[in-house]
Amino acid sequence: MLFENNVNSKEPTALTIARKVWITSSEPLSEIVDLLPANKGRLSLVTSLIKAYELDRKCQDIIGVTRTKRQDLESFHGKQFLFVLLKKRSYIDVNSPGLKRIQEALQIGEFKDIPKIPALAPGEHIDIVKLGNELGEKYNRKQESDSNDSGLELSDSFDEITPFEDAETQEEDNAELETYGLLHDCYIFPFMSDYVNLVAASSIQAATRLTKEKKDNSTQNIAINWYGGRHHCKKNKAAGFCYINDIVLSINVLRRNFRRIFYLDLDLHHGDGVESAFEFSKNVMTCSIHRYDIGFYPGTGSLSSTQKTKVNIPVMRGLNDSNMLRIVREIVLPLIKNFQPDALVIQAGCDGLSTDEHKEWNMTIKGYGKVLSYLLNAVGTTSVMILGGGGYNHTETAKCWTYLTSIALGEEELSEEWDLIPDHKYLDAYQDCGFRFWTNENSSFTKLMKDENDQEYIEQIKAYILDKCM
Repeated sequence: MLFENNVNSKEPTALTIARKVWITSSEPLSEIVDLLPANKGRLSLVTSLIKAYELDRKCQDIIGVTRTKRQDLESFHGKQFLFVLLKKRSYIDVNSPGLKRIQEALQIGEFKDIPKIPALAPGEHIDIVKLGNELGEKYNRKQESDSNDSGLELSDSFDEITPFEDAETQEEDNAELETYGLLHDCYIFPFMSDYVNLVAASSIQAATRLTKEKKDNSTQNIAINWYGGRHHCKKNKAAGFCYINDIVLSINVLRRNFRRIFYLDLDLHHGDGVESAFEFSKNVMTCSIHRYDIGFYPGTGSLSSTQKTKVNIPVMRGLNDSNMLRIVREIVLPLIKNFQPDALVIQAGCDGLSTDEHKEWNMTIKGYGKVLSYLLNAVGTTSVMILGGGGYNHTETAKCWTYLTSIALGEEELSEEWDLIPDHKYLDAYQDCGFRFWTNENSSFTKLMKDENDQEYIEQIKAYILDKCM
C-alpha cells in the first residue's frame, strides 16, 4: 500500500499510480435484483445509465456473476436460517409479475453483459412506469407449468433445497418466519431465493476478482458491485430490506488473500449487520458514518459503542458535503492509516442525498464523489471494493452511482461536464428532471436544510474516537 504522507492536508497528495477497475454489469441480473420490494426497478436504471455513458467500456473487464453455493453462504449465515430463506416457493413464483421474462433470465449461466451501446429506433424509450405495468402481467399457472417445468429448477443451485411443492399444499409457519425476520420489512417475494443467491454471488465474485489480482506498487485495483451492499442482515435474521449480508460474505473472501480489511459504511443507516459480524475480529475494522437518533432505524451505532476496531460516527440531521468530507479527512483517514489495511471495502449507500425520500441528510452527488475521490487517492495502491446500499430516489441513485463509477475510472473532469442524459432505453424515467444529469446540486431544498452537526460536535466526535482507537 502507498498512503499519502500528510494526514492534515485538505486533499491527498497526487500519486503516480494507475488504476484497474472491474465492474459487475448485467441487464438480466438487474431485472432479477429489481424484484426486491424496497428497490423495485432501481438496478436496471443504474446499469443502463452506466452503459449510456459508456463507462462499462472503460473498465478493465466485466465481472461475471454465477450462482453461488450454499457452503459459501454458510461462511457467515446459519444453516437453518438459510434453509428457510432459500426454500423454493413456487406457489408465489408462478403467480409473479413478469414470470416468463424472469424465468428466461434465470436460465443464464453467467451474468455478464458485453459492453455496448444499445441501438434504439427513433423515439423508442422504455417508460419505467410502463415497465412496472408490464411486469404486472399475470401468466396462467398451468400454461407456465407445461412450458417451463424445468425453468423453475434451473434457479436452484443449492444442495438440499426443498423440492417443488404444489401451491395447494404449501403452508408457511409464521412463527418461523418471524424468528428469521421474514414477515415485516423483509417479507417473502417472488423468486426471493434467486435474488438472495445472486446478490450474494455478485459481491463474493467481485471480492474474488480482487483476490486474484497480483499486488503491484504502481497499480490500484478496484472492484465495483452496485448489486451488493446489504448491511443490516444478521447471521440468522433478515432486517432492514437486507435478506443476506453480501458484505460480510465478500469480506470473508477477501480475508483469504488480504490480512487486514477496513470497512467504511457511508449509508444513512448504521451498518449494524457488518459490525456485529466482525465485532471481535482484530483484522477487520468496521467504521460507520450514519444518522443516529431516538427512533431512527436501526437504533444502534452510538458514539459510546466505539471500540478499538469497531468505530461508530453518529451524526445529526442535515449533514452536508463539507462536513462529511471533513469527517472522512480528519477521522476516517487517520484510522485507516493507523490500521494499515491491505484492502478497503466501501459501502456507498446514497440515501443521504438531499433528494432521497428520507430527507435526513443534505448530501449531493458531487459531495459523495469528493469523498470517494479523496479516499481512493489517499489509500494509494490498497485494493478497494465499492458496493451499493440504500438509495430510494431511484433516478438520483442511478446518477450518483454512475458518477462514482466515473470517479473510480478517473473520469471525474469529464463527468462533471455531463448535461443531457444520453439516449437509452430508460431515458423516460428522467422526464421529471428534464433529462438532465445535474439538476439537484444547488436546489432550494439543499440550500434551506440546516446542518445540525456544528464544528464543536464534530470536534467532540473526533477527539473521542481518535483517543479510543489510535
